[in-house]
Amino acid sequence: MILNPAINKPAAAAGDAVAHVHHFFLPRSETFIYNIITHMRRFHPVLVSWKYRNLEHFPLPQADRFSMSVPVGSWRWLRQGIGRRLLDRELGAERFLKQRRAVLLHAHFGRNGIWALRLKRALRLPLVTTFYGHDMSRATSLASCAEGYPSLFEEGDLFLVEGPHMKERLAGIGCPTEKIEIQPIAIPLAALSFRPRRPKAKGEAVTIIFSGRLIEKKGLLVALAALNAIRSACPFFEFRIIGDGPQRQEIEDFIQLHAMKSFIRMMGFLDYSAYLEQMAHADLFIHPSMTAADGDSEGGAPTTILEAQALGLPVLATRHADIPYVVVPGGSAMLSAEGDIAGLAENTARLLKNQESWAAMGIAGRRHMEAHHDADREIRRLEGRYAELIERSNAHSHGR
Repeated sequence: MILNPAINKPAAAAGDAVAHVHHFFLPRSETFIYNIITHMRRFHPVLVSWKYRNLEHFPLPQADRFSMSVPVGSWRWLRQGIGRRLLDRELGAERFLKQRRAVLLHAHFGRNGIWALRLKRALRLPLVTTFYGHDMSRATSLASCAEGYPSLFEEGDLFLVEGPHMKERLAGIGCPTEKIEIQPIAIPLAALSFRPRRPKAKGEAVTIIFSGRLIEKKGLLVALAALNAIRSACPFFEFRIIGDGPQRQEIEDFIQLHAMKSFIRMMGFLDYSAYLEQMAHADLFIHPSMTAADGDSEGGAPTTILEAQALGLPVLATRHADIPYVVVPGGSAMLSAEGDIAGLAENTARLLKNQESWAAMGIAGRRHMEAHHDADREIRRLEGRYAELIERSNAHSHGR
């Protein structure tokens, strides 16, 4: 959906390292993971992954990266295969982490937590696993991880989620409640300039914006149906859609069928600076997330909703997953039931006609972000959790 620039670079301080484990550093939409890595100060972040992409947008020092992908037929490939088949070990990754003085593993997404158990067992390091949504909700994800999750939940030391809804869902698939903690998404607020929205001049169009992957759970078709329902009764507006994905053709067909092209701009993927520029000029942000047919859900909440509030945009969203937890319902955001076209249409029409409410909604959203999602504070909190686990692990080892 968007690419994040190097707002901060990974800390270069020497000392103990935390190893971040992910199958891919980093997909376009995973700015929330990059924000963790770039805001670490107490520990040095190092990375273990199979793929490294988008490095021009997500700079990650080569010396801090270990790749599990090796040329087929090479000596390293042969040694890696022997280690896996005969010892159930990842010898190359183990050697890298020992050299970098790793003291803790942090796996991103449940599947990567399962894989990281190999490193935990071999190196006797604490393991933190963050769940993000589809890894605890999508039917295919749950099926593919069914054998691995029980071991992960038993051996893993700490499991992080974005909010209370996710905590309940994770406990529901077998994770011990006492091991689950809420760690809000961290947003670099200093990089997001706040601007309260003011009523438009007579005859000036209202800009409504959406940003996200074009997939079912993002609810864009619901947003289009709601806007189509109010187009003749509300002040003139333009709807800008940032993003791309498998639903693009279905969305374009809907726009064509309902003759909506005159007030809709399909903008595709944008880099982060272009995305922020569009958000800065918008008046309202809409993101009606919903549970997809295959069970996929936000799990927590889209990062774009947090960024919209930080920028001062009033939000139109749904009572889905942890969205009510990351906004101020009735304050910074107006929420409808997921999939409720009529409810979303009513809320949108209300904001279009009551533009004097925009500024107060924006202020409420920014204050909420400052209180609960500031990256500097939240990553210090996360590093404090790391330190507690490391101390506990050391005490246990010395007590043997």
